[in-house]
Amino acid sequence: MSMKKMVAIVLIGSLSVGMMGCMDKGNEKKQEKIREEKRVEPPKDPLGKYDETVTISTALPENAGIQWVDGDNYDDNPWYRAYEERLNIKVVNDWVSNDYTTKLNLTIADGDLPDVFFVQEQQFQQLIEADLIWELGDIFENYASETVKGYMEMEPGMFEAAKRDGKLYGIPQLSCGIVDQPTQIWVRQDWADEIGLREINTMEDFEKLAKTFREKHGGYAITENQDLECMKNLAIAWGAHPGIWVEGEDGNLEYGSIQPQMKEVLMKYSEWYEEGLINPEFAITDMEKMFQQIINGEVGICPYAQWFGYNPGPDIISNLGDKACFDAYKIPSANGETVKTSIKYSNYGYIVVSKECKNPEAALKLLNFFAYMSDDAQGKESTEFIDSLFNHAYTNIPYALRVINPMTDYNQFEKVTSYLEKYQNGEEVDSSELGKDAIKYEHCVEWLEKKTPEAVGDWMQQGSPKSAYRISKEIIDNDEIIKDAYWGQHVETLLNSGSTLDDILTEGFTKIIVGEEPIEYFDTLVENWEAAGGEAATKEVNELCK
Repeated sequence: MSMKKMVAIVLIGSLSVGMMGCMDKGNEKKQEKIREEKRVEPPKDPLGKYDETVTISTALPENAGIQWVDGDNYDDNPWYRAYEERLNIKVVNDWVSNDYTTKLNLTIADGDLPDVFFVQEQQFQQLIEADLIWELGDIFENYASETVKGYMEMEPGMFEAAKRDGKLYGIPQLSCGIVDQPTQIWVRQDWADEIGLREINTMEDFEKLAKTFREKHGGYAITENQDLECMKNLAIAWGAHPGIWVEGEDGNLEYGSIQPQMKEVLMKYSEWYEEGLINPEFAITDMEKMFQQIINGEVGICPYAQWFGYNPGPDIISNLGDKACFDAYKIPSANGETVKTSIKYSNYGYIVVSKECKNPEAALKLLNFFAYMSDDAQGKESTEFIDSLFNHAYTNIPYALRVINPMTDYNQFEKVTSYLEKYQNGEEVDSSELGKDAIKYEHCVEWLEKKTPEAVGDWMQQGSPKSAYRISKEIIDNDEIIKDAYWGQHVETLLNSGSTLDDILTEGFTKIIVGEEPIEYFDTLVENWEAAGGEAATKEVNELCK
């Protein structure tokens, strides 16, 4: 049996019955697939224009966040028009689906691939094994712009993860950077002002804050949900790193969720549960319900991610008023040691090129154009043109045609805060100079002037004196991070059983916290995890990463 047929069988077999609900945009009138049959010599200039029109097909997910204007749509929009005008590359959509992963699995199984498309790790590996995508090493070297090459140099580990036996098969899309990853302790501002809170320097300070909030406002003090997300965020205070792979005392890699330090975390959490400091119903509370309890004013402390200001931020303000805005505080140490933030593998996925594509270099030119418009166009292009590409969530359109500067959000924070400082000092500010970052600055000003609920997310993330990014920048600048050692290609056991293994631990942790099991049960839980596949996964991770 051919590898291509084997991939098709595996993919079709893995699809759920739920795929029957998958819908494609324009099912009633399907566009006939356009395949570029002619090879056209690419210009050497990374942003050079082809002498003849090159047609490149792609696929993308339907995105409800895009706010279409002036008759734009997925097939005709500023990005696609710019590709043709600037590069002489005509981009066409094979399909747009509201279930991209399922649709792509079917497409791979059929062997009818778009020219350029976006894949996750498992699909990437399958395509390589089936010999369905181009090896891009020479193409990248010869046609990627210096800007795109610079992105890869910033994240060499992720770039290497796109290689097999030294050969490059995809371009990592990367992410907006590790500045988005550190978590913070979010504290309700008006409650903090009542007691004169300035900083949270130790875990004892945090515990005292929680007890004070409970005494003054009743109920419990600290949010939690059934996935123990808040506990996992706080675990770094004890030197534990749940959810990532770290080097153990013997030099081998071990899963952070079973580190000995997790015992200390669980002991403290079981104390807090018994004292009524955390949500007594956390085991049956999902994220939506957890957020609703904050919106209702029931709780004032939430250890969570930097995007807290976007959800549930606006609803908090709408329901409780602007004084109930939350401030971000750095997670303090529980043992006097420097707290290291866990940094996970932060690549969204890979951009790949079908072997049926006659002009694979065009894919790199499209990525070059996105990078140019993102980082190099300010002062070279009109504000109107830049805005036409980046406003209205239009950056979701080039789904498989973009590679992201991993310093994007870090750089944005520096620019936005410098302009806010000028504004607050009474200096004249021209926000158009910020280009695509202007909207963040403008929302911060809108919060300061009008307290608009919809503007609070950017304020809490970037503008506030106690913003999330302020903490994240400090952590990054001081190198207070530990990167996940399991970086890139997935091992078989985790690919097939990773979520099940995590579920075993979450269930066991919950039993310890609520008192159904003593802290000594942690050792039994680790044994159960190892027997269920954790031991095999650990061996595979060490073989891959060491």
